[in-house]
Amino acid sequence: MLKKLPLSWSRYIPAGLTLALGVGLSALAFALVWDWENKRRDYEMNRRIDDISIGIERQINSDLDAVLALSDYMKAFSAVERSSFASFVSRPLSVHPSLQLLAWAPRVPQNERRNYEAKARTETDASFEITERGPGGELRKAAERSEYFPAFYVEPIAGNETALGFDLAGHPKIRVALDRARDTGEMIVTSEAGLTGGNPSELSLLAIVPIYQNNTKPTTLESRRQLLQGFILGVFRGKDIFQTSLKGRNTDYLTIYLTSEAPNKQEAPPLLPQTGDPVLKNLAPDSQIQQFAVLFQSASQQVLPVSAAAEQDIRSNCPILDNPGPEYTACQRLLKISGRQWSLYVSATPEIRRTRKHWRSWGTLTMGMLWTLIPVTYMLTALSRAVQIEKLAQEKIRQAEQLQAAYLQLELEQVKSEQLLLNVLPAAIVLRLKDKEQNIAESFGEVTVMFADIVGFTELSSRISATAVVKVLNDIFSAFDHLADRHGLEKIKTIGDAYMVVGGLPTPRVDHAEAVANMAIDMLHEIRLLSLEHSEPFSIRIGISTGPVVAGVIGLKKFIYDLWGDTVNIASRMESHGITGCIQVTAETYEILKDKYTFQRRGAIQIKGKGYMVTYLLTGKKDD
Repeated sequence: MLKKLPLSWSRYIPAGLTLALGVGLSALAFALVWDWENKRRDYEMNRRIDDISIGIERQINSDLDAVLALSDYMKAFSAVERSSFASFVSRPLSVHPSLQLLAWAPRVPQNERRNYEAKARTETDASFEITERGPGGELRKAAERSEYFPAFYVEPIAGNETALGFDLAGHPKIRVALDRARDTGEMIVTSEAGLTGGNPSELSLLAIVPIYQNNTKPTTLESRRQLLQGFILGVFRGKDIFQTSLKGRNTDYLTIYLTSEAPNKQEAPPLLPQTGDPVLKNLAPDSQIQQFAVLFQSASQQVLPVSAAAEQDIRSNCPILDNPGPEYTACQRLLKISGRQWSLYVSATPEIRRTRKHWRSWGTLTMGMLWTLIPVTYMLTALSRAVQIEKLAQEKIRQAEQLQAAYLQLELEQVKSEQLLLNVLPAAIVLRLKDKEQNIAESFGEVTVMFADIVGFTELSSRISATAVVKVLNDIFSAFDHLADRHGLEKIKTIGDAYMVVGGLPTPRVDHAEAVANMAIDMLHEIRLLSLEHSEPFSIRIGISTGPVVAGVIGLKKFIYDLWGDTVNIASRMESHGITGCIQVTAETYEILKDKYTFQRRGAIQIKGKGYMVTYLLTGKKDD
């Protein structure tokens, strides 16, 4: 049993307990706010990195599409004249600022070299010859080898004069990339080396696409090597790629390392050195090269090649992480570029520490201590004044009233939170979550999924302010939300300028396809009204697919209700492969709706990942 404290000490117990409680609560609040600030910075860093990765992925894919378009043009005609070549490439050269040149490099066997050079001189100039670069980077006559791949059509020629006649087979790295492209039949991307004769410190990207005789893609390795006709080449300035893709994006205090992954042995057979070939004779049979590796420094806006040592250091200190951690050390994102996996590594520079402010946590601690000292001082003063007892009682009553008000406010916020949850998730799903149900997932045998995308929104975003971009998107998607409610459909999500909706879940309905079709027709009408309102030529593509899906709630925080399945993927493809201002549907959707709606048969089109599919364009409702 504790001894009774003397009166001189016991009277300080309430003040002491209050002080201890206030300090403890202040410290706890400080720790919680400190942790929240760190997590908030982690989240913001992740958003920055995701935004950067999306921008780079889209830009490089868009640039590489110009090379693929040229290869398709070359395949479409048995013979392309220099003037036709120049006319065709003028468009991509004008719309892709990073594109330095486009070229055609035919295959020239050794025994045809003399005749080829003589013919080329009649089309170009009398000094034309097949060249290569010496040890010092100087142009010289190409050495004797079994075959040559000289750049014959080069556009624009101004500024790229040294590329004309340059033999790509004379550089080891480019030669390996050529053989990879020839053996796989696919585009290969590597660092440009010697073709344009530019500054070696300013790294450029070289895209290579093989062209075979008879404009076909041979199915065997032997036939691809025998029937190779030449290569389409595209050179892109690395600095311009980053400047274009990162325009408007926050890259402060970041270092960005981008690399394309070398093909593995399963993708292509090993390159065997050709007997007597001085370029390949020193390469190992299983030589694997890094195709493209570049470092972007936000502080200096420089784009630099990366040494092997620097590359290894970046990779070892940059694991695949969902968040970069409290020190923002590094993180990796995997990109899909030209059908292959690329890696993007982003690390923060030491200067980022200057941006880490914890004023909220220190402010919370300061305010907590102030709110602790005030009542303690008040209580100590009240010990010598009996009259202060009444005032203390009144203070307690006031605190109780504040607590009641806080309780009422808490109930109000709970109602708001529930309403917000209903805006994010379907009502049926919200009820199941309130019942503590976990792992919400269901299969639906037949639903109809629709994707809609705003055509040309990227170009529009470059012309108007960020505030205007957000307002436009809000107006468009708000209108679409009203249409979804009107037709009894479930909005799933928006992805950038894309809009996704589904009919037939979470509550099944037999007329899900009709409801989606009606909304799609109304969306075309609504986008025309919005175009008049904003004085902008808005247009959309819509894709619809019907079939089974799996739906469920994923995540612990910021959870979403989402769909998975081939039906979702096909709907997305219907939109991406659709026609601007049209509604493209699958054959399954057409069979359901054909009796009540009018269609135009588009026919079989190539769908990525699915091959050829017969699709239809929904044009309207039939008259009753």
